[in-house]
Amino acid sequence: MVSYLMTKIFIYFFVALLFFVSIITIPFIKKIYPNTYIAGIYLGDKTKETATNLLLENIKIPEKIIFKINGISYEILTSEIDLEYDFNATIERAYNFPNKLGLILKPVNLGLKLDFEKNKLTETLLIISSKTGIEPIKPSAKIVNGVIVINPGKNGVEIDINEIESKILTNISLQINEELSFNTKVVDASLKPSELEDYKVRATKLIGKEIIFTFEEHNIKLSDNNLLELLDPRGDYSQELIEGQIKKASRAVNRNPQDSVFIVENNIVQEFTPSKDGITINEDKLVENIKVAMDDLLNSDSKAITLEIPVVIYPAKIKNEDVNDLGINTLLGRGNSNFKGSIPNRIYNVDLAQSRFKGVLIPPNEEVSFNNILGDVSSLTGYKAAYVIKDGKTVLGDGGGVCQVSTTLFRALLNAGLPIIERRAHAYRVGYYEQGFPPGLDATVYSPTTDLKFKNDTPAYILIQPTINLANLTLTFEIYGTSDGRVATTSKPIISSQTAPPADLYIDDPTLPAGTVKQIEHKAWGAKVTFDYNVVKNGETIISQRFVSNYRPWQAIYLRGTAQ
Repeated sequence: MVSYLMTKIFIYFFVALLFFVSIITIPFIKKIYPNTYIAGIYLGDKTKETATNLLLENIKIPEKIIFKINGISYEILTSEIDLEYDFNATIERAYNFPNKLGLILKPVNLGLKLDFEKNKLTETLLIISSKTGIEPIKPSAKIVNGVIVINPGKNGVEIDINEIESKILTNISLQINEELSFNTKVVDASLKPSELEDYKVRATKLIGKEIIFTFEEHNIKLSDNNLLELLDPRGDYSQELIEGQIKKASRAVNRNPQDSVFIVENNIVQEFTPSKDGITINEDKLVENIKVAMDDLLNSDSKAITLEIPVVIYPAKIKNEDVNDLGINTLLGRGNSNFKGSIPNRIYNVDLAQSRFKGVLIPPNEEVSFNNILGDVSSLTGYKAAYVIKDGKTVLGDGGGVCQVSTTLFRALLNAGLPIIERRAHAYRVGYYEQGFPPGLDATVYSPTTDLKFKNDTPAYILIQPTINLANLTLTFEIYGTSDGRVATTSKPIISSQTAPPADLYIDDPTLPAGTVKQIEHKAWGAKVTFDYNVVKNGETIISQRFVSNYRPWQAIYLRGTAQ
C-alpha cells in the first residue's frame, strides 16, 4: 500500500514539473531565451531575425588590434587576417543554447562567432615574437683536441603566442575594448652542476665512436661530433635531432618503384632501366634502433656500430627478368670514382669514354679487353688534349681522363667477383683515384701496350652500364647479370715502402715572362700498395688474387720564366 502511494506521489510530481516547465518555455518558442547576451547586447525574448538586426546595428569590426609587450605597443590590422563576424552562426548558437532553464536563473554573455585566417594571425604573432624574443641557446658539447668542451648555453626570452592569440580573440569576440598587456618570459636553458657533470661524462664516452647506416649502396656515417648532437643535455636523447638525421637519410634512400625497360639493337642495349622496388625508411623503427645503438656506445667499448636501415618495400610491377631472356636480372657489382678538380677537357674525355661502354653485352665465357671496347683514342675520334702519363712524364695528350673510366670499371669488376686477367697500376699515385678511396684501386690503360682485361665466367650474359654525374663529377659502373651465389671480398690495401718525392725542380724557360712560375708536375709519394681479392662460391674459393701496385715517387717540376 505504501509503495503504491509513493508511486502516485512521484507521478503527480513529474506531471506538475512538466506543467511548470511548459508554462515557462512555451512563451519563448521561436525566440531566444531571457538572460541571453551576445557581446554585452541583450537578445532575450528576441526572434532570430530581430536579434541579427540588433547585432548588425551595434557591432562593428575593429580596424586594428592593439596590445603591448613589455610596454611596447604593437598593432595588427584586422584586414590582414581577414577578420569577419558570422552573425547567423552567432544567433544560432544563442538560440540553441543547451541549458535553457539555467538562463532563467543566471544570465549568460556569449561571444561573437569569428571568421578569420588563423594561419595569418599566427604568422604575424611569430614575426612579433622574433622581434621581442631571444632564442635560447641549449647547452652543447664538442670535441676539441680530443677532449669534451661543454658550452653551458644561454637563457632566452619568449612570449606566449597561444596566450596572446587567445586573449585577443576573446576580447574581439566579446567586444571588450581594453588594451591587452603582456610580458616576455625567461626561458631557462641552464643546467644544474650535477646535470653538467653527467652530460660531460656521457659525451666523453662518445669520443672516437660512430654509427653507420647502410642500405644497398648507401653508407651514411654519424661521426662522434654528430652523435654528441643527439644527446639531450638533461639526459636521454634529443628526439627532434634524431628525427632530423633520419629525414636527411630519407632524402637519400627513399624512392618510388621503378619498372624495368630493356631494348636491344645490334647486340647493344640501347635502353636499360633496371627494376627497383620502391623504398621508404621505417622512421619509427630507425629512431628506436639509433637509441639502442647510442646506449651500446655509451655503455661499452664499441667504437663503431653499423645499422641496416629498416625499410618498407613496394615491389616494382615489371622486373628485369620480365623484359629479357639473356639473364640480365640482378646487379652483380658496382664501382664508383670521383674526379673533382679535373680540367674541362679531361671531364669531356671521361664522359666520351664512358659512353663507349653503355649497354655493352658480354656473352658467358668471353674474355674482354677494355681497349677493344673503347676503340681508338685520338682527336679523330673526338677526344681532346688533357694530361696523361707518358714516357715518365705528365704531358698533354689525346684522351687524358680515359683511365678514370678504366679505374671505375676495375672497381666494379672486383665488386662483382669477376676474374681479372690483366691490370696495371699507374706510374705514380694520382689524386683523382684517391678521392674517397685508398691507394691501389686504380687501373691504367694505354693502347696497345697497357690494357684492362677480364672474363665473364658467369652462366649468362652480363651488361655493363655506366652512369656519369657531371654536376658532382662522379662516375659509376654497374654490372648486371645472373647471380651464381659468388661472394667477392677485397682486403684493405696495405701501404708499405713509402718513398718521399724528390726535391722540387725549377727549370728556366725563356718562353715565359720573367717572374712567372708555372707548375707542370705535382709531387707524389712513392709506395708499394698491396691488397687481396678473393671470390667464394658454394663454399669454394674460385679466385684468390693479390694485386701489387708499385708507385714511383714523383717530383714537382716548375717552369721559371726568364724572358725579358
